[in-house]
Amino acid sequence: MSTTDPHHEEHADGIVEDRTKAPPVYFTILFYGLIIWGVAFMSFYLLSGWSSDAEFQEKMAAHKGEPPAQQEAAPTPETTPAPPAEEAPAAVSDGQELYAKHCASCHGAEGKGGFGPDLSGEYKYGKTDMAVEESIAYGRPGNMPAFKKKLSSEEIKSLADYILSL
Repeated sequence: MSTTDPHHEEHADGIVEDRTKAPPVYFTILFYGLIIWGVAFMSFYLLSGWSSDAEFQEKMAAHKGEPPAQQEAAPTPETTPAPPAEEAPAAVSDGQELYAKHCASCHGAEGKGGFGPDLSGEYKYGKTDMAVEESIAYGRPGNMPAFKKKLSSEEIKSLADYILSL
């Protein structure tokens, strides 16, 4: 390449610049589109009368006009929620519903086992009402959680009866 060609210029690092080749069409569209958008954006805010200072002054006037008690809205007796009343004991749920909610994820929908053991066969800790209720209430070593704090004694009894019927 000759450095005497007015359309090509060679730099010291060996890069040859071609000044006759036009930029890609998408670049030209984006460039002029950005200019048009910028002019439209500026004219909107310059000609609309909006200013950040005026907005700030409006907000400050509204802020100063309010009494301090309204800034921190103190609850009034009409809007203060009543404390929750003593909840009546939950109705004893059907054992099958309790099983579906608390047990099926580990023991399977039909009690045939899954993550937890099969409940349709023999039980490691006994298959009596008392043993099953104890397993539900206090859990068992390994992965059986205790449900004494989650379920009432009536719900545990109902759940044990359903499990024994499997």
